[in-house]
Amino acid sequence: MASQHPVRPLGSGSDWDPISEETVKNPRRVYADLRNRCPVAHSERWGGFYTLTRHADVVAASRDPETFTATKQTVIPTSPRKGLARLPLQVDPPEHTIYRRALNPFFKEDKMRALEPEIAALAERLYDDLLTGETIDFANDFAAPFTQGTLCILVGLDLAEAGRLGHLSHEYVKAIQAESLSMAGGFSREIDQFAIDLVADRKKHPRSPETDMATGLLADMSGTKPFTDDEVAGMIRLLLIGGHVVPKNFLGSAAYHLAMHADLQEGLRQGRIALRPAIEELLRFYAPNQALVRVTTKDTEIGGRKIPAGCPVALHFLSANQDEDVFENASQFDPERKPNRHIAFGTGPHVCIGQSLARMQARLMVEGLLNRTRHFAISGKPQWARWTEFGIAELSLKVDPI
Repeated sequence: MASQHPVRPLGSGSDWDPISEETVKNPRRVYADLRNRCPVAHSERWGGFYTLTRHADVVAASRDPETFTATKQTVIPTSPRKGLARLPLQVDPPEHTIYRRALNPFFKEDKMRALEPEIAALAERLYDDLLTGETIDFANDFAAPFTQGTLCILVGLDLAEAGRLGHLSHEYVKAIQAESLSMAGGFSREIDQFAIDLVADRKKHPRSPETDMATGLLADMSGTKPFTDDEVAGMIRLLLIGGHVVPKNFLGSAAYHLAMHADLQEGLRQGRIALRPAIEELLRFYAPNQALVRVTTKDTEIGGRKIPAGCPVALHFLSANQDEDVFENASQFDPERKPNRHIAFGTGPHVCIGQSLARMQARLMVEGLLNRTRHFAISGKPQWARWTEFGIAELSLKVDPI
């Protein structure tokens, strides 16, 4: 893969740089400074864009697709736009609603309950293989195969396909972060073809529409007309990337935080601290997708700052989740925080459709790690994900298995 571009200093027109050494080392301090000093921050990086850092501004923009459209750009630096449309991510209401309505049945609570035994069994098998020594590669030997396998269970893929899917998606994200659009485009075409081939196979050999997503979407009649093959492939293709790269980093962050805080481990093991609110606080504190991008459809003004039409605007969920105007002692981790109005999954029309699944994954991961060890701690130096992702991408743990 091409090496990362060197980080060059930006000019006086920049309020911040998302990939500067300071931001990478002290992101929470940088975002706190921006919220106080320049809550609508401009950066010259990647051709120039604005960032909304406050909770209220991020929520308002997320719920205003007429001003902040998803049809032009959804990430920065930009990803290849050719090939299959990522549906419904790259469309606005009312078109967005058609695809969202078709996908909703596959993410309902009763669907998640039906999938949980198989996903729990996957976690158990991975822990059986993993917890045999003193040091484990948590990121690559648990988080990656667990999120890949969960995605295969959800979509209806064979688990044997998980490895190929994981390789493609992780290499694609790395290429985007390295600003190698030519390489990213190559991986994007391979992922497109993966989805296209899947849809073609299900047309020839349909499976149960209740358990196989491609078959179910091909049979969907909730709209005014059936979906085309490319539309179904586009919906599947979006999940093939978003369904496990970001969740993998969040599971790494959760394990990292627990490994750094033995008292929290023990509180959860003994039941003195409830797991579900602790997971919500982990989501607030380690929102794994720092930001999604929208493009302004007209000149607009936020917090006294003018943003011209056609400008990319990053909705910074991680910063919004640290906003002192919304969260008391926002910089402190509080496993019993209530209320917890975090927006780790976004908000508005594009709120993450898979949030129930993500919560289940986190719960099963934490329960398994706590119940099958007496203690675990950090081993070596963790590696943090790069913008726009956030969290622990590489993590080794020293464990004391039961």
